[in-house]
Amino acid sequence: MSAVQIPGYTLKKKLGQGGMAAVFLADQESFQRNVALKVMFPQIAKEPGFADRFLQEARTVARLTHPHIIVVHDVGVANGLHYFAMEYHTGNDLTHRIRAGGMTAYQALTITRQIADALALAHDNQIIHRDIKPDNILFRAHDDAAILTDFGIAKSLDSNMQLTQLGSAVGTPRYMSPEQARGQTVDGRTDLYSLGAMLFEMLTGHPPYQADEALALGIKHCQDPIPRLPSELARYQPLIDRLLAKEPKDRHPDARALMADIDTLLKPGGKSLSIDSGPAAPQGLSLSSAPTQISQAIPSLSEAQSAQRNTKAATAKGYTPFFTTEETLSGGFFSKSSQMKAAFSCEDYEEFKKQLGALQEELKSWLETRGKKAKSLHLSIQAHPWIHGRIREVLGKSKEENSPLASVLDQAEVILNIHDDINPIGSTIMLSDKDGKPAPAPTKAEG
Repeated sequence: MSAVQIPGYTLKKKLGQGGMAAVFLADQESFQRNVALKVMFPQIAKEPGFADRFLQEARTVARLTHPHIIVVHDVGVANGLHYFAMEYHTGNDLTHRIRAGGMTAYQALTITRQIADALALAHDNQIIHRDIKPDNILFRAHDDAAILTDFGIAKSLDSNMQLTQLGSAVGTPRYMSPEQARGQTVDGRTDLYSLGAMLFEMLTGHPPYQADEALALGIKHCQDPIPRLPSELARYQPLIDRLLAKEPKDRHPDARALMADIDTLLKPGGKSLSIDSGPAAPQGLSLSSAPTQISQAIPSLSEAQSAQRNTKAATAKGYTPFFTTEETLSGGFFSKSSQMKAAFSCEDYEEFKKQLGALQEELKSWLETRGKKAKSLHLSIQAHPWIHGRIREVLGKSKEENSPLASVLDQAEVILNIHDDINPIGSTIMLSDKDGKPAPAPTKAEG
């Protein structure tokens, strides 16, 4: 693919590749914008049906206009190569975020809800994705929203086009529903199962079932008991039980029912769920008892936390941003060192970038004044839970930049704490040790 040439596009670098195609970062010359250009391998395009599948993917996504579904800008064939151009996102994918660790349950549920919202539209249009997995979830840079991509094996329920061999299993084994693994007829509930497997991985750091071979994984999805979450996450087990039910009839009837469950779980002290009659309850629960059990699993605030929140509500009129720094000097004349504490708040990613810019200015002044005596930075950030992971990712990459923070990371101990109103303790990680060496594994403090 080194000689790929698509008229109207200037290829910059390869972003990745799968079994059918490679994806490049490219400049769309007509609009002078970066796009992700997906180009089918020439040898694949020669196979019967594969070119149709590729074009079907583009047409499928193009008709799904939704804030959490990738946007397709262009599709065509040039120089014998099938291609389509999609919007380019710089927020990385969910696989990287899971591997980085530190994802909160709030973030996991929020991402799950956003993808469920996207699936609701797809299913309304009789389209099943059939490959929901972390690799296919991207993040929009300016608001950190989750974006569903790669409809390469999507199936249209109202189409006569058969893009895959009858009776074959398509999808990714780690996230494949039992009926998908058996090659049986599927509907939108197969996507909900895969979404449940992905939610389990976001909560625990590993998929629900693991095996060395695809066949063994398929058997586990079909036969093994639904895995248990750690005790500290037990409040979410009823949701996992329903999503990972072996039989489609025992799962949520549709994506909107899942969204309703998540809305209740995201609301501290929320009311019981309203679940439509029709689908059987998960794991032997009656429909009347399922809402109660899920409601009982909702995290409730302690009396102290409730009092703290009530006091804030009474004294504050809406969100109040802040930015503070404090320097402390220690040691004798010849061994003096400087420690800085910096704290700020941000309600969204745009505000975080502004506050980070203010921090860079403070650190620049600190380094100019103290030089190598600047030995410790404790950074405390109060942020909306939706952007915790993005903040950790941005600050974790700061050492690669030419900035005051990068200089501090090279010579000082830098400790980061991210928290919010609901979880005031938050999570704490070390970005660099006292000698500016790479950070050890993160430690998490649960609130």
